[in-house]
Amino acid sequence: MNEEDVFTIENDGMAVEILALGASIASIRPRGAAHSMVLSLPKEAYGAANQSFVGASIGRFANRIADGRFELDGRAHALPVNDGPNQLHGGPAGFSTRPWAPVHRTASQLVLALTSEDGDQGFPGRLDAKAIFTVVAGDEMEIAYEATSDQPTVANLTSHLYFNLNGAGDVLGHRLTVFADHYLPIGETTLPTGEITQVGGSTFDFRNAPLLSERPTGLDHNFCLASQRSTTLRPAVRLEAPQSGWALELATTEPGMQVYDGHKFDGRQIAADGRPIEAFGGLALEPQVWPDAPNRPSFPSALLLPGETYRSISRYRFIDGSSSSAHGPAQTRRQA
Repeated sequence: MNEEDVFTIENDGMAVEILALGASIASIRPRGAAHSMVLSLPKEAYGAANQSFVGASIGRFANRIADGRFELDGRAHALPVNDGPNQLHGGPAGFSTRPWAPVHRTASQLVLALTSEDGDQGFPGRLDAKAIFTVVAGDEMEIAYEATSDQPTVANLTSHLYFNLNGAGDVLGHRLTVFADHYLPIGETTLPTGEITQVGGSTFDFRNAPLLSERPTGLDHNFCLASQRSTTLRPAVRLEAPQSGWALELATTEPGMQVYDGHKFDGRQIAADGRPIEAFGGLALEPQVWPDAPNRPSFPSALLLPGETYRSISRYRFIDGSSSSAHGPAQTRRQA
């Protein structure tokens, strides 16, 4: 990978390292942090080699589409599958595997662009996508995705960051709050069954900040934040690491939050610092439209029509445990 394909944006003491390959975030170091808040890989391990999607931008459709097919305007579209019988994260040559082109850069912002032609990975229409990374302040960053299409299509982009607020070890000692009253049960292939189930009284109730160790392992579920995408940010997640004192507050415009506990890591994948990534080495928080939405009319729509602009915005605020706000009520700044 050439040096010109690696970018660092900074503001007020926060630094974020981004790779053009997969529009991938390799490091997030807030003001005052001694370590990155996200899992990182050696530079050569990104792109097609990054089978766990660490830090990558996902598209054209994040998460799973059942049996690699969906219908749009009465026409069936067959997609290549890469997760058992289903397509996952845009297919075997999804957006995470490709070099994105820098189209705008300032000290605190980077915009990368990618064009996906009609029929790419089975999806209809030419899609012109942008990933917009902005360091807002020393404790806060924003990731936005925009896209337009020349034909009716589906679009669902996300950033596949794995958070570990301790910087090493597992995340089972983290406390997780998800501001969702419902979640989607899954079947044997991790595909939603179609049910929309209340979290109350179940092990999927994360409204009161349980330790991840207090919940069954194998978490890879969508939590239902809303019935449709919003134009304004709403609080979605708070993650706390008592060991390091760091916390994360995540707000998004997206109607769903996929939460994956990293249980499939097995030590064979090596982090940028040379250590093996063991099970539960990072917690993936993926703001997105609900999985398999193109086949589920009752789910929030992922439809994108010509003349429309797809826009997804997520804000990440990191809180140092030594600050007075670390133990106060979760608050997330509105989009400027």
